[in-house]
Amino acid sequence: METGRVTVVGTASDARLVETAATLRALFALMPGLVPGAFGGPPPLVAVVVHDAAHLARAGYPPVSPAGGRVVIAATSDEEARSGFLREASTALVRMSRTPLPPWLAVGLAEYLSTFSATQTRATLGRLVPEHVARLGAGRLAPGRPGLFTAPTIDGETATDLLHRAEAWAVVHVLLHETSDGPERLGRFVELVARGSGDATACRGAFGESERALLDRARRHVLESRPLARFVAVPAGAPPVGRLLPLTRAGAAGVLGGVVKGRREPSPAEAPESASRVPAPPPVPVVSLTFPGSAVPVRRDVPAEVDFVNRLIDAGREEEALTRLEALHASLVYDPEMQSALGWDVGELRRLVTHNRLVRRFNGAVGLLNAGQGDAALGVFREVAARAEDPSLAAQARAHVAEIEAGGGRKPRR
Repeated sequence: METGRVTVVGTASDARLVETAATLRALFALMPGLVPGAFGGPPPLVAVVVHDAAHLARAGYPPVSPAGGRVVIAATSDEEARSGFLREASTALVRMSRTPLPPWLAVGLAEYLSTFSATQTRATLGRLVPEHVARLGAGRLAPGRPGLFTAPTIDGETATDLLHRAEAWAVVHVLLHETSDGPERLGRFVELVARGSGDATACRGAFGESERALLDRARRHVLESRPLARFVAVPAGAPPVGRLLPLTRAGAAGVLGGVVKGRREPSPAEAPESASRVPAPPPVPVVSLTFPGSAVPVRRDVPAEVDFVNRLIDAGREEEALTRLEALHASLVYDPEMQSALGWDVGELRRLVTHNRLVRRFNGAVGLLNAGQGDAALGVFREVAARAEDPSLAAQARAHVAEIEAGGGRKPRR
């Protein structure tokens, strides 16, 4: 599912994937207005939502050097993981801001947005975080300048770090909920810091009070006022939530920047092909479901066929899986959007098939080399070195080419 620069994939329920897409769409649309001028265009973000964390391993997550500056975050679909998921998404976006934010403000925004929720038209901001309220209520503010504004980082797990995170959340909360023109004042604060003003000077210039007075006001705000969350409209220009589109194991790995299960590694002597049988998929009735923002119904026979393709990949029958997926892709002329989405999967599965063919060629050439037939193996190693996308496989092939050309062809084994 894609919505603007957000892609949501996973094995969670359809309802959870739609809800995640709507929430992240609204977050992307509203976040720049919290600190005007600090954020540029958001980076592409891939959100992975699964029933079980073990599902991520099937698509090769965590990612390997994701390309294009994408942010990839993952979580299980249970409600307990929701705040952490939103915190990580917000942190990633904050850290890629156009103007660097002071640590307390970056953390405070991420904590503030950890309770964010949204539908396609309305978002909820500023729910209280019980553990932060409890920490702030456990003691008084120490004398002197507050440590929150001088700490170089507050990402740790010490008692001081946790207290500073609670304070940062409270300061952002009071500025966005109880301060006149709070977002504009935050934008002014970031601008002053970027120009070289210290936090103390920027605080007075932007908020009209000292750091200590601001923190004291923030503590009273969350401990005594117990403010309610506020509701805001999602900007009309935000892209609608897209359709639910199935992904093969190869396609998911491509989105995540990982390596699909079924990718082979070179070995001196490859084991025989897997004989495991994958039963044919049972007849699946075509059931049309329409999701929010979906102009065309999703035909559930397509996900069933994609699931069968995944089972073929898992059984090591990736060439058969590719033939099946190519046929499915060609048949979707009635649904150009679904056909376009599966085009990505076809391309990724072709890459997997090509890689595995080259591994088999590589292993055959190693057998020739071990049998003393270096001249016969040389051409194969050159082919693998030229065609392999996997740097490790290409490097091994080049090493064998150099060995043979240097006269190091191996003698037959006795």
